[in-house]
Amino acid sequence: MPFWVQLIAALAVVAPAFAGTNNAIVVSASRLDAVAVDVLDVPASATVVDRAAIERSHAQSMPDLLRQEANVRFRSTTGKGNAGELAMRGFGENSGLRVLVVVDGQKMNRPDMGGFDWQQLPLDDIESIEVLRGGNGVLYGNHALSGVINITTRKGGDPEGHVKASVGSFGFEEYGARYSGGAGILFYDVGVNYQREEGYRENALSWSKNANASLGADFGETDTVTFRISGGKNHYQFPGPLSYAQYRDDPEQSANAGKEKSDTDTALLTGLWESERAWGNVQVNGGVNWQDTDWRLTDSQGKNKQFGYSFSPKLKFGDDDQYVTGGIDLFYDTLDFDGDRETSVNDADLDRITAGPFLWAKQPVSDAISISGGARFEYARTDGKNKQLNTYTEEEFLDNPWGVLIPNPNYPGEPELDEEASFDDDFSKHGWAAEASVLWRPSDEWSAWAGYDRVYRYPALDETASYQGYPLADPLNEDLDPETGNNFEIGCKFRSEAWSASATMFYLMMDDEISYDEIANENVNIGSTDRYGSDLELAYSKEFYGATAMAELVRAVLDGGVNDGSRVPLVPKANCSLSFWVEPISALRLAGTYSWLSSQYQGGDFGNNARKIKPYGLFGLRADLYCCDRFSLYCKVDNVLDKDYVSSAYYGGYYPGSGRAFYGGVKVEF
Repeated sequence: MPFWVQLIAALAVVAPAFAGTNNAIVVSASRLDAVAVDVLDVPASATVVDRAAIERSHAQSMPDLLRQEANVRFRSTTGKGNAGELAMRGFGENSGLRVLVVVDGQKMNRPDMGGFDWQQLPLDDIESIEVLRGGNGVLYGNHALSGVINITTRKGGDPEGHVKASVGSFGFEEYGARYSGGAGILFYDVGVNYQREEGYRENALSWSKNANASLGADFGETDTVTFRISGGKNHYQFPGPLSYAQYRDDPEQSANAGKEKSDTDTALLTGLWESERAWGNVQVNGGVNWQDTDWRLTDSQGKNKQFGYSFSPKLKFGDDDQYVTGGIDLFYDTLDFDGDRETSVNDADLDRITAGPFLWAKQPVSDAISISGGARFEYARTDGKNKQLNTYTEEEFLDNPWGVLIPNPNYPGEPELDEEASFDDDFSKHGWAAEASVLWRPSDEWSAWAGYDRVYRYPALDETASYQGYPLADPLNEDLDPETGNNFEIGCKFRSEAWSASATMFYLMMDDEISYDEIANENVNIGSTDRYGSDLELAYSKEFYGATAMAELVRAVLDGGVNDGSRVPLVPKANCSLSFWVEPISALRLAGTYSWLSSQYQGGDFGNNARKIKPYGLFGLRADLYCCDRFSLYCKVDNVLDKDYVSSAYYGGYYPGSGRAFYGGVKVEF
């Protein structure tokens, strides 16, 4: 079926749906705005998930929440919802590298290709989430190529506290407690969380232990200082991929023996100073992000320690209608790796210093029209060092008929340095971003915009360097260039007392996109790719009922080369979700969700010749019972119809999604 026919069909499905929203929903137009602004004044596709929506969702993890509330796609390789790589705007393999995740102003993307550990962010800690789709490189820099997940944690203020507990299928259990308050100019918040789940598949155990505390002070109406520290320990088992025959026979089985796992210690410290002045405002943000992972796979194991330091001062001159802002983002990322394979051991140290000054401005042209835009230049210097030693299978001593150990003449003694795999060098790269948009708001209910973004992304450290025992043709590929692209968008939004709607059309032309080349045995700039599609949302809400419909429609194709015209693997044409709710009485809320994903080519299939991942739809139900002001119960069922489906697949290895699961819990407030 032609894509335009599928597009019209999807629009026909989405259009009659309804959604719960209101004009009070706001989104930060930029990181410098001290006051959030009306979403109609933001020239971008944006979704906000506030604290109330988080509470009502009863999601078990951030991926579950974003799938349900913002139609964000995740690919899981564990068969569970607390892990997975997020994907937006038509990116497939390593799509998480093209989406920036920010927590209280601190960049959370790792310097290597490893995905973000979502278990370190319990939903009980989150105040709100902004999902910004499209290029946001001027304000956010590297990784903000297809979108930004901007997360704000809870800071305290009004005295309140709670304890909660939940249990569910596949050995799920979660316990948490939180208290926040204030005294004089001070406000504070503390919380703890524990979660454990054995998993739908065998050998898929995961658990997390997290704690956090924040302390801030309001100095009159002009200055606010906030500090937050969080930390925890997380564990994952990896059940591994199945063949298609194994998946059809028993999707719950594991391909691994249970020894494949990772244990991660995390800590995050952030600080923020915000100051309001007659001429504008000042914002100074800084933080330290630490992660220490000990992992084991079938034939290798390693220890990976990472530190990320950030410092970002910014100034804004003017008011919300007319202003100029500028600042600089400074990052220092370090990675220390110790690895052990059957044939080699590694000791690697890599670090990257990044500096990104930017300038942004907004100017009204008339009462209804405004223009905005800016530019960023970013410089990155990478230092890489890897010492790889070859190990041997020969024994140091040999047995003889008399039972006496004698030296083995073939034993080489000390391991030899592998000079071809080792390296010690540095190199520099630079990238730049630009943005320009015009917004027309003829009334309080309507707005429309058109915009252009020039985007970029630096290669991750292990896209450039081979240091984990998996040899590449060039162990330090200094010729691997940053990805660049040009993104064009038009969109419109509508908000009334009961209705809301938005539609965005985009066309993203990528150059030098990075992917692994099996023949060359290294990551290369594969050339051009084109992505075009739309983000759609329609909403309706009344006092006792409402519903939400969202869709991402995209076509991503390779432009040029031997696979010219082929679809980009792991990119479905349509990702849709529908949710609805009703409150028959004030103490009871019933809700349902349905999500549908179209077929897609599995990872690595750039020629589009392998078996496709089949489309699937998942249905969920939940209920909330508010027994009194301080006591509530909930229950829910995910995948009500117990649908068998594949969450992801690479080179013929299939990762099944979770089957039907029941959950229930209680919350007591004080």
